[in-house]
Amino acid sequence: MAEPSKWLQSFDAGYFDEKGQWAGGSEIMHLASHKGKLYAANGYWLDARWVIPPDGQKQSAQVLRLDQANGKWQVDLDLGKVNDLGLEYMKGNILKSVTFTRDGQGRLLKSPAQLLVLAAGANFERGGAVSCWVRNDDSGKWNHTLVRHGSNSGGVRWVPRDLQIYRDKVTGVERIFLLLGNPGIISGVYDRGEVSRIRWDRHVEFPFLTKGTFFTRPLGIAQANHALHFSEGPSIFRRIDGERPKYEEILNLAEDTDTDVGGIRGLTAIKNPNGNGQSLLFVWAPGERSQSQMKRLDPDGKGGYTLHNEANLAQLMSLKLGVKVPYTLRGHNMMYPVTHPVTGKLVHVIGFYGSISGKSDLMWQGSRFYGGALFAVRSADGKYSVHEVNGPYAQDKTLLVSPRAFCLSPFSKNEIFIGGHDSSNKVSDNLAWIFRAPLTVALGIEKGLSAPALPEQSPRMARVDEGPVYELRIYDAAEDRLGHLIKRFKLHTDKLFKKHHMEPVGYWLPIHGTAKEKRRFIYILKHQSRYAAYKNWNAFTHDPEWKRGVLEQPEFQRLLSQRPTSIFMTLNDYSKKVPTLSNKVGGIYELRTYTTAENKLAALNARFANHTAKIFTKHGMSNVGYWTPYDHPESKNTLIYLIKHESREKADINWRAFSQDSDWKQVARDSQRQGKLLKRNPERLYLKPLDFSPSQ
Repeated sequence: MAEPSKWLQSFDAGYFDEKGQWAGGSEIMHLASHKGKLYAANGYWLDARWVIPPDGQKQSAQVLRLDQANGKWQVDLDLGKVNDLGLEYMKGNILKSVTFTRDGQGRLLKSPAQLLVLAAGANFERGGAVSCWVRNDDSGKWNHTLVRHGSNSGGVRWVPRDLQIYRDKVTGVERIFLLLGNPGIISGVYDRGEVSRIRWDRHVEFPFLTKGTFFTRPLGIAQANHALHFSEGPSIFRRIDGERPKYEEILNLAEDTDTDVGGIRGLTAIKNPNGNGQSLLFVWAPGERSQSQMKRLDPDGKGGYTLHNEANLAQLMSLKLGVKVPYTLRGHNMMYPVTHPVTGKLVHVIGFYGSISGKSDLMWQGSRFYGGALFAVRSADGKYSVHEVNGPYAQDKTLLVSPRAFCLSPFSKNEIFIGGHDSSNKVSDNLAWIFRAPLTVALGIEKGLSAPALPEQSPRMARVDEGPVYELRIYDAAEDRLGHLIKRFKLHTDKLFKKHHMEPVGYWLPIHGTAKEKRRFIYILKHQSRYAAYKNWNAFTHDPEWKRGVLEQPEFQRLLSQRPTSIFMTLNDYSKKVPTLSNKVGGIYELRTYTTAENKLAALNARFANHTAKIFTKHGMSNVGYWTPYDHPESKNTLIYLIKHESREKADINWRAFSQDSDWKQVARDSQRQGKLLKRNPERLYLKPLDFSPSQ
């Protein structure tokens, strides 16, 4: 008797592969078949290994490799480790196997060059970059190229979304086009002289000399009717080939779009059902109330176009689940073409996800998103049916949420792999997944058995659950904005911290410094653990009361001149044991930071625990707290502590008395017989508490 058809889980994030590399992720972004193997690009958005670096470096996105259908996925590329710039990449934004047939002069290659290409974006202080990696299939190594970098001011996002090979009809040159994000579209050519085999242009092709940058990220690129097209916001552009190419807008839906959701998504060329040539199929998702309307743009044979509505994915989802659907989103990638195994006709598979009202047992707990993975199948005649990865969702099944990537199996005929999850601003540790099934099951031709949920295999790093953990944060207010920042904290932020289980220790302003230095706002929070801090901050930043009730008020916008400094700290074991003076109201605080010479932190802490803190008390200084930074490398060489004085004048008196104390002089000599403990002079800030600070 034949084994029944069924879904099988191919990848469950959260394990160490055969070489000891972490194979995890919160999302599977892409799947690509290449030279008999299957590759997957993952992402670590809202995964603890990105937010809480286990080894001092954030876990960047990866490319995973599967060598056989029943095999174990292995890490083939770690983006953070294979670039010579120290950049960190949260997502593997686009992964494709592409084939060049011509070189940069338009000459035919002796044999086609098939390359596996990955592009990803990285953000850093005041800027961003897009990188490209190309796999050397002979060595198994990936070669990195920095394609483009620049400022992120004005909300510019360096987030590549898609790439496409296209041959210019006028010049005859075959190019690879890459969507960079808001900066626009750039291209390159095949060049055997380059290690990566791709030579990228120095300049963005569009809209560099016209608009500068796009308002929203371009989200789709496709070749149709012998021309290159791409979408941005509510518009579709067509490339006009030539030595100096131009772009013509052929569609504008004339509606505002949300820069995060993007507008026109998933641009795909299909056969024109009403005549010759090809139509462009896409989903219209303008913003946070998106209903994911499937639309089709047909050439009318007269140089123009006609626009048609095909299906509303929110309505299809509502009918499928029997619930109201306020929001849906699709078009993470193109609509995936598959030959129907029964009819032999081309159909398109369209992944999507959405929020629901009612039936809370079907929701991803803590959200309103449906916990299963829905996808639509568009038949050759334009009809739609809705199906689910691994069958109907239930609480005892694997959480899926969103199918992002589809790929026919390179190992067997008529089998498909599907991967996904979408973090959607929720903590998503190790929630990336890949399933596989016969095409007949995936397309609903026959019923398939569901795969059982796999046992938890990826416990968190033990250290992230230890606590409490403290967080020192320093804000630099923009000119004339400090008063508004203080008001925001006093009226709103402090209350929301407590709502989300973050305990304020104190809020302070510097007493001394330049005008810029005195615009700093300093505070310390206490968290149950480092992991709790990660979850609580995420809940805080996405709290509607914060996003809409506070941040939308003009007086509370553009308050900072730069990104805040955040230092997580663990309380030193002697901090609670050292003597302190009565913590009466009044006085000023002193925040000091010591950076030690190599391997001297333990000796410095021993000196404070056994001697220094006691001598502080002797001279009128009250010990408040002693901490070590949580993250590497500061955890190996830094001590941060807070003490209190009766007044600023008294602080000078206290320090003079301390420095002249005979006991201190002896301790200082004894502790440095094997070399100085400090690498440089201590940093210090005298601080006054704000009137709403818990520490007064």
